[in-house]
Amino acid sequence: MRVACCDRDWVGADRAHCCRRFDGCGQVFDDAALWDAHRPTGTCLTPATLGLTQTKNGIWRRP
Repeated sequence: MRVACCDRDWVGADRAHCCRRFDGCGQVFDDAALWDAHRPTGTCLTPATLGLTQTKNGIWRRP
């Protein structure tokens, strides 16, 4: 399944996207738990500050 939004595209139904249309950062995360972790108070944190690494396709995941 290919998905596109916020000038990004990715593959995978389990991915979690933080959409800019809803005041998000536009990043794509490997799963919903990582998405939740990057918005603990409703404001986006930089994924790298959480120790996440980015794949060559731009998806943030656990190291």
